Amino acid sequence: MPPKSKSHFMAENAALRARLAELEDKSSNRPSGNRGELAKSDIAERKRIQEALTTSEVRYRRLFETAKDGILILDAESGQITDANPFLRNLLGYSHTELLGKMLWEIGPFRDIAASRGAFRKLQKKSYIRYDNLPLETKDHRNKHVEFVSNVHRENGTRVIQCNIRDITARHKAEEALANLSKELERRVKERTAELLTANRLMKKMLDEGKRAEEEIRKSRERLRDLSGRLQSLLEEERTRISREIHDELGQALTALKIDLSLTRRSLVSGGHAEQSAKIHEFEDAVNRILRTVRKIATDLRPGVLDELGVAPAIEWMAKDFQSRTGIGCKVSLQGVDKISDTVLSTAIFRIVQEALTNVMRHAAASQVNVSFKKKDRTLVVEVRDNGIGITEGRIIGSKSFGLIGIRERVRLLGGDAVIRGKPGEGTLVRVTLPEGEGASANA
Repeated sequence: MPPKSKSHFMAENAALRARLAELEDKSSNRPSGNRGELAKSDIAERKRIQEALTTSEVRYRRLFETAKDGILILDAESGQITDANPFLRNLLGYSHTELLGKMLWEIGPFRDIAASRGAFRKLQKKSYIRYDNLPLETKDHRNKHVEFVSNVHRENGTRVIQCNIRDITARHKAEEALANLSKELERRVKERTAELLTANRLMKKMLDEGKRAEEEIRKSRERLRDLSGRLQSLLEEERTRISREIHDELGQALTALKIDLSLTRRSLVSGGHAEQSAKIHEFEDAVNRILRTVRKIATDLRPGVLDELGVAPAIEWMAKDFQSRTGIGCKVSLQGVDKISDTVLSTAIFRIVQEALTNVMRHAAASQVNVSFKKKDRTLVVEVRDNGIGITEGRIIGSKSFGLIGIRERVRLLGGDAVIRGKPGEGTLVRVTLPEGEGASANA
């Protein structure tokens, strides 16, 4: 069963006193003949009520004295303080004597809320006043914050005002600290927001500058690629021109010289000049060697089979020549690539395979290399795979791997894709995918 409150005891006292008054009235109004018999029952009832009233008052007083809230009792008519419990006296620092008989507004702590009798009259009229957070100052000038609730009720037939005063100083300080912390947090948030806005503007400026720089780099790269494509086109043209000049002019001149030497040697033999004939024969052999070298140079510059028969036969010829020169087995697989009319595309594919085979010869330490050239839909796929030591990642992306850089650049100019990868002991794969009909003839 929950403990009884102060208001419960006060209501209980009021009910007992009302019942006692009712008995007094009843006893005085009875007929005189029955007064003696009724007086006994009235006396017993009165005694019981008085005992209950005494018990209730003792309990109320005990609660009044031990309450952990301040209790102030005022005369409702005059405003004089008639009682104050120990908790309130300790809270405010006043003695019981200093408080009794004083008007509420005469006590220092309450001057702010009862500076005039108007506030007291308001309380008399409303019978209830509440302050959720009332600042008070104790006798020794310490600041306190209280919750102040006043109620008007009757006690022993007299209207009194009971003021319940709860110390909320700790709560107020916590709320004040929380409010200050909230303000500080808000200030820091504003500062941080301003810093972030500044940083954001700076970042945006840097990003804009970065985008402009990136755009400039992109345009510069495009110009370099255009230039590279143009240089490759000019290089092929110059190779073709020099190859033809060597083959046609120098080759023809050496062939004519060979014929002249042969005729001269025969004439000397028929004339009986055997010694001179032998010397001319040595000249013939030297011319033959020079002629083979000239033809090899012309072929290396631009093999005639590429222009005459196309890229597929040129790759087969290159594979046979590679195998005979290096001793590395070279197998070629062709699928659907008999007719490729784009000379720029054909030249690029031939040079890519040529560079891949050169890398195999120089670095792979391979015994076998397979070349695959096939067409699928509108896509050309070239693969050169060896069984050598396998290329390392460093060589794939190295700045001095000019052959691989050249392969990637040719492929990029043609709008294709190049994959170069290797595993230690498992060889290297160069795989190129090119769109047919979209060559770099614009760069030629």
